[in-house]
Amino acid sequence: MDANTVESKWSSRWAEARAFEADPDPKKKKRFVTAAFPYPNSPQHIGHARTYTTADIYARYLRLKGRNVLFPMGFHVTGTPILAMAKRIAAKDPDVLGVFDRIYGIPPSEAAKLTEPRTLVAHFSTEIEQGMREMGYSIDWRRKFYSYDPKFNKFIQWQFRRLKELGYLVKGEYPIAWCPADRNAVSAHDTRGDVDPELDNVTVIKFALIGHGAAGECLVVTTYRPETIYGVTNIWLNPKATYVRAKHGKETLIIAEEAAKLLDLQLKLEVAGKVKPEDILSMSAKNPVTGETVPIWPASFVKPDLGTGIVMSVPAHAPLDYLALRDLGKGGMKMPQVVSLKGYGAAPAKEAVERLGVKTQDDPKSEEATKEIYTREAHEGVMAAGEFKGEHVSTAREKIAAKMAKDGNAFPIVTISNGPIRCRCGATIVVNILKDQWFIDYGIAGWKEKAKECLASMTIIPEKTRSEYLYTIDWLKTRPCTRAAGLGTKFPFDETKMIEALSDSTIYMAYYTIVHLLKDVDAAALDDAFFDYVLLGKGSGSTKLKALRESFLYWYPVDSRHSAGDLIRNHLTLFIFIHTAILEKKLWPRQIVTNGFVLMDGQKMSKSMGNILPLRKAIKEYGADVIRFSVVSGAELSTDTDFNRTVAEGVRSRLALITRLVEESRRKGPAQHGRIEKWLLSRLNRKIGLADRMYGELAIRDLALQIFYDVVSDLQWYAKRSKGEVNLHDFFTKWAVLIAPFMPHYAEECWETLGGKGFVAFAPFPVPDESKIDDAVERGEELIRRVHGDVEKISGLIKKKPARVTVYVASDWKRKLYGMAKANPSFEALMKAAAAEKLPMKDVQNVAKQIMKNVHSLALPLSQKDEFEALKDAEAFLSAEYSCPVEVLPEEKAKHDKAKSALPDKPAIVLE
Repeated sequence: MDANTVESKWSSRWAEARAFEADPDPKKKKRFVTAAFPYPNSPQHIGHARTYTTADIYARYLRLKGRNVLFPMGFHVTGTPILAMAKRIAAKDPDVLGVFDRIYGIPPSEAAKLTEPRTLVAHFSTEIEQGMREMGYSIDWRRKFYSYDPKFNKFIQWQFRRLKELGYLVKGEYPIAWCPADRNAVSAHDTRGDVDPELDNVTVIKFALIGHGAAGECLVVTTYRPETIYGVTNIWLNPKATYVRAKHGKETLIIAEEAAKLLDLQLKLEVAGKVKPEDILSMSAKNPVTGETVPIWPASFVKPDLGTGIVMSVPAHAPLDYLALRDLGKGGMKMPQVVSLKGYGAAPAKEAVERLGVKTQDDPKSEEATKEIYTREAHEGVMAAGEFKGEHVSTAREKIAAKMAKDGNAFPIVTISNGPIRCRCGATIVVNILKDQWFIDYGIAGWKEKAKECLASMTIIPEKTRSEYLYTIDWLKTRPCTRAAGLGTKFPFDETKMIEALSDSTIYMAYYTIVHLLKDVDAAALDDAFFDYVLLGKGSGSTKLKALRESFLYWYPVDSRHSAGDLIRNHLTLFIFIHTAILEKKLWPRQIVTNGFVLMDGQKMSKSMGNILPLRKAIKEYGADVIRFSVVSGAELSTDTDFNRTVAEGVRSRLALITRLVEESRRKGPAQHGRIEKWLLSRLNRKIGLADRMYGELAIRDLALQIFYDVVSDLQWYAKRSKGEVNLHDFFTKWAVLIAPFMPHYAEECWETLGGKGFVAFAPFPVPDESKIDDAVERGEELIRRVHGDVEKISGLIKKKPARVTVYVASDWKRKLYGMAKANPSFEALMKAAAAEKLPMKDVQNVAKQIMKNVHSLALPLSQKDEFEALKDAEAFLSAEYSCPVEVLPEEKAKHDKAKSALPDKPAIVLE
């Protein structure tokens, strides 16, 4: 059968048997595995498959270990992206319709039916669910819900009332990321590329213009490092940008036109007219702190949509400023020192640039130099100039900014530090200061400590990402939790607002534990008392409520949460915070697993490049198990992996070999094992022990190498050695279970073919049979492979096929000498020990010289008996390979002088 037929067969059987519908079982240990629920505003592509396949591999492994596993799935529809998509379809947006048609195979006539948001959700959620079923994900679909379901809305409103009771929900005037087109606050789910806007406080410094026509106007620059004001040598301005005069209170500011638009909501600017860049460049400016006059110079690197579109130059402490001056031929100008930094002179930026060999401003090393200087000065620098000379930069920075603001020379603003970012509607995200805005206050010190306590108790995979969670816990402050529009849940304290997407997706995993039991419960009955009892154990409950409470307590906490790594700095850290706020410590999450993205032929998938491969299309072309294996096995979890057709075809061809061998094993049935079968089983049992640990640690790439690629390599050698007589029934019966989490459909087919009972998905994980692990057999087979390769190499060198091959196995006294060398690792000591043992000293000297070359890495060799038996067993195989007689002899029965060159584990080979 072809892959799609096999996979359809087993998907149907699992569904008919309701195999993955998990209910509480007090007799079994539970494991609750969840993955970020998908957003159904378009079909899924193979990139989405990595997270869900990783989660499914883990869930399936846990079942093999005897755990009662719940792996549920729902759909996240909260926010404006679905509304925006439906709107664009209704407007017949050619970009959207083109992508749907070209990439996803949705013709315009079909897309035209998706202009109503709920219709769009129904269409794409069905498409995604079907794709997940085809992929073989072991999901309990009874628990499916949508985040705009009325019962789920009740759950989320309860969550927010709890947060308010606990003092974590606040209202006030705060800066927020804002879409000026949609007139709505935004977060990661609302932006193109799912980028979460990061807000930072910066200082705007005013430089009075000097020159003809200045008329009391000021150039304004933004800086994260106000302390460097003492080292300004010049001002940079982009000669190709458009600049404007803008009224700010009673002052007139010169600012880039693009920057003025982005800052308008914060500063309430009144644009009075445009200013030619050449007019500004003909003037100079006055440093508001030092009083010095500084020139204004052109620089194309200044971005008009970043900050104010004007930059102050501090070349002693900013590598890019120094490089720009150097490129202008002004690298030798005076550069005032502002910060003293241990290990550097008066111009740390210049020194870093020269030490790293940075050639130009575009050299990637310029970023390295900038990061080095900025980081070290912020943490270790001491002020070397100005009123706060001698103070650490970390404390002087705020004092200098505050003093300039007090003196009227500066003012603070909030900027998007990782901008520019675009809303899904296409508008550039700006910062807005909203009054009466609701926030969750993640800045509360005690709450941060609870989050850190939870994190410390958790397993984080990959472990190296733990620092990102700590950084985010420290960095998070107030975060807006409502939006003016969108799908989802109405905010309980102001129902004109909606709860935003990252705020209603932090503790929804708890809802999975009860949602399937709420079918006959009216949404109106789900009041606070209901959730207080079911989830917190407060009050008393009916028999029905007790069953819900028991279900929740059986499954909780979340044992493993799975997501892509880009959610660490938002969803996953919020997941930790909200759990610690609402639930008792024993119900806090236990593990988070994150993974990198999937590239397509080495490049990031994008609609513009047209290199997106829809998931269901990939399944039809290659089969689900090939896709599952290909998207998870190519890289370590934390790094991006590459999907390409060569990889997929390679996996498919290997599966074809395995399928053929399984079928041949079925026909033969269990049979007595020869040496080659013993070798294969020894290798497999050794891998089983490693695989158990690797599955538990989700060392996916190493696991794939061990139990698939290495196994196929072993089988290819076996096929050569076994002369076409396949005897692998016992081998494949174990291997089918071992590979089942990766390739569940093929594993089921293999299991059934060999007479396995029930589903392999619920078979016990194999235990290594120590009695079948045989070092001597494995080393003997490796020796045969080396001899096989050596004969080929020698034939190639002499450019002649042999008429006869003789293989000589080294004498036992040479093996004894190896053992003596370990205890006597010098030539003199070894010779003395050999003489005492009365070994043949005339030959010992030559062998000892060879041994001494690698004496410290010398492994004890096989016995002459084991080596001889291994090679003797392969005589017929080697003869068939080279179409000539092959004879294996001990060195003592030598027929050729070259036999004396035989060493333990390195027999002498004579070709005639």
